[in-house]
Amino acid sequence: MGVGHQDLDPAPKGWPEKLADAGAPLCIPIVLSVSAFSPLRESAGLWSALAIVIVGSLATIVLAEVLLRPARRKRTALDAERGLFECAHREKGSVRTGKWAPGYAKAEPGALLFQAKTGTNGPVAGPVKVYLEPRLVGRTAEASWWVFPGGNAVTLGTNRGGVELLASPASLDLLTERTLNG
Repeated sequence: MGVGHQDLDPAPKGWPEKLADAGAPLCIPIVLSVSAFSPLRESAGLWSALAIVIVGSLATIVLAEVLLRPARRKRTALDAERGLFECAHREKGSVRTGKWAPGYAKAEPGALLFQAKTGTNGPVAGPVKVYLEPRLVGRTAEASWWVFPGGNAVTLGTNRGGVELLASPASLDLLTERTLNG
């Protein structure tokens, strides 16, 4: 794969994941809460109705996440087989200081390719950035939870300067295995 490659082509999301990205796991409890609160308040009282609505909403959100987990793991595994992983990226010294670009990276021997997503949940779009001869410069314990929840941060030195990546620990292991040791 070279500089002229147009798209990293991650595994497509199925309709349940697209529905979750659109906010359905949060909207469904809101709709149910609004419609059920008044009848519950009349029959069980204010505080009991409030407790039932809160517990029911949280249970719905947790259930949705549990049901989506296998689909997400399957898609992530398909991407990992091809060296792809989801991450957030920024170049050190960039004009956009402090701004992280969510997207996908591909780990190849001697190269790291990155393509941004449209928004946090959208498809990949735009040019593929190619970073040659990446080397690990630094590693921090955890990424900012609002940028990449559950992720770790690494700083890489490349032919284009410093690059910071936020990714899951498994994705950073993939990067190390395929690119940094390659």
